[in-house]
Amino acid sequence: MRNFGFILALSFSLAQTVQISVDRSRLTEDESITLSIEVTGSQDFARVDMSQVKKDFEIISGPGQQTNIQWINGSMTSTKTLTWTLSPKRGGTLSIPALSGTVDGKSFRGKPIQIYVKNSAESADNSFFIVGEIDRNKAYLGEQITLTYKLYKNANISIEPFQLPEFPGFWVEELYTPQRVQYRNVTIKGVKYQVANLGQVALFPIPSEKHVIPSLKVKVQVEMRKQKRRKDPFFDPFFNSFFTETKTKVLRSKETKIEIQSFPEPRPFDFSGAVGSFKILSQTDRDTAKVNEGFTFTISMKGTGNLGLFSLPEIKFPEELEAFPPTDKFEKDTFRDDLTGTQSWEYILIPRTAGNLTIPRIQMSYFDPKVGRWQRTQTDPIEIPILPGDTELTHGSGLTKREIELIGQDIRFIHTDHVDFGAPKKGRSNTAILLYLCSILIFVSPTFISKYTGHRLSTAEGRKIRSALRSGLKELKNGTGDPFETASRAFYIYLKDKLILPSHNLDPASVETCLNNRLDPESLETILTLLKACDAGKYAPGGIEREATILTDMASVMKQTDRGIV
Repeated sequence: MRNFGFILALSFSLAQTVQISVDRSRLTEDESITLSIEVTGSQDFARVDMSQVKKDFEIISGPGQQTNIQWINGSMTSTKTLTWTLSPKRGGTLSIPALSGTVDGKSFRGKPIQIYVKNSAESADNSFFIVGEIDRNKAYLGEQITLTYKLYKNANISIEPFQLPEFPGFWVEELYTPQRVQYRNVTIKGVKYQVANLGQVALFPIPSEKHVIPSLKVKVQVEMRKQKRRKDPFFDPFFNSFFTETKTKVLRSKETKIEIQSFPEPRPFDFSGAVGSFKILSQTDRDTAKVNEGFTFTISMKGTGNLGLFSLPEIKFPEELEAFPPTDKFEKDTFRDDLTGTQSWEYILIPRTAGNLTIPRIQMSYFDPKVGRWQRTQTDPIEIPILPGDTELTHGSGLTKREIELIGQDIRFIHTDHVDFGAPKKGRSNTAILLYLCSILIFVSPTFISKYTGHRLSTAEGRKIRSALRSGLKELKNGTGDPFETASRAFYIYLKDKLILPSHNLDPASVETCLNNRLDPESLETILTLLKACDAGKYAPGGIEREATILTDMASVMKQTDRGIV
């Protein structure tokens, strides 16, 4: 043992050598080479920067490690080898750059190695190949592209484990991943093949500089006949069939560029990225609820498309409902080429006051690429009775928010106008002040009071009438949300002020009654048509085409009405 230790120490004290090599310098695009870095006289493997290799080659596997010990003339030599399997990215003359690294803290640098790769035209082999089949090469952002990688073969090959590539520029949803490769027989241009589905994904383009479907690379072992060259003229070629060899090849599909199409303009105000065909539904988990007892409100978006890539429009719940941020989930339908399923959002709502509450309708616009048009889907409002709870929370006082505001005003008034009746004032007594006020009230004419108040009232009404158009146009300009709702609300505000109407609860029928004898029939018909278009836009998906112009149309109608009204 002492002699062995002594010899081992001597052997590692010898000079180190580093050798970088490949197993061949000529190959085809579907073949691979082995790159080796061999270190002699070291106790450790080399540390190498392989990033520069990726310019011309794909690293299929590695690094593999191997240690070899030899005894020569009583001396031991240790060789540690790293190996990589490389696949060329294209045909032509490629280069493995001068690799650099370290061994035992010492630096080394190799020399470039030239590799000649035959291109596809030179090395075409139709015995086996991979294709990436897509159902379209033009798509809108968010529109599904179905990609299927397929392997075709009519030779004896075996597939090594592989992974699907990354898809930059796309949101990816897996549709099918085979547990094992299964083949079926097909005939292409008179040639029989066996074809296997290697994987299927749904790709949805997202904003990116480029949208390219990458190549799938698969390493296969090909069993081939080994041709024996014999000079003997009497050698029977029949015996060639008994000699076979296995070669490693790398199959790759072609890259495919996707052209991104632009959405038609104008876009609906409530478009949040949904592309496909959808229907939105809403429901509660109970028909009634109690004060301070939570219930669940669920919104479900069902259909086919980029489910999970868009957001839900903001919901304006009643002030009497306390809403907590929703939880979302996605349930995918199986055995479909298109991404089909249900995206749902669940809210916990807690009512704080009793009464009949209404959860408003929820609407969402989406783009349907099959028809090339904007569409809209919406829920129905949900009315839910809220019953008194066992212990109702009342914000500390048991009063409503409005009652609290009014009491606050009274309190501020009392504090501001405080009078100390206990302390006498200099020069005047409380009795004198009261007598002075009474004398004023006695001598003021009731007729004068009525005329004065009437004058003030008529002046206020006049100001409201004169500013009616300005109020309506201001509402059009400042209104947010649904443009159809904004347009109809602005007209009703205008008409209420213009005619001094007592109620805001206006509709096309009441408008017709109010303006029947004040406008010419043609102008009245124009107003009613526009108001009905607003209702169609608010409550029916078909009105979406007028969304871009409804505000300007309503402004024009209001101005025309203001000029023609009697």
